[in-house]
Amino acid sequence: MEIAGEQPIKMPKIFKLLAKGLVAVGMFLWAFGESAGRARAASELFRQGYVEEARRLMLESK
Repeated sequence: MEIAGEQPIKMPKIFKLLAKGLVAVGMFLWAFGESAGRARAASELFRQGYVEEARRLMLESK
């Protein structure tokens, strides 16, 4: 929301680059955590004898 007569604040390019970098790092960490969680779940399923379910969990796409 702008106040009448004020110019919008323009951010320097470095802040935009940092913001994009932070988003990329966040997405990487999210994907890595999901992958690790799936691997751990599949490991437990396999250990309990649910081999086909573990295989399906690791091979299914998101």
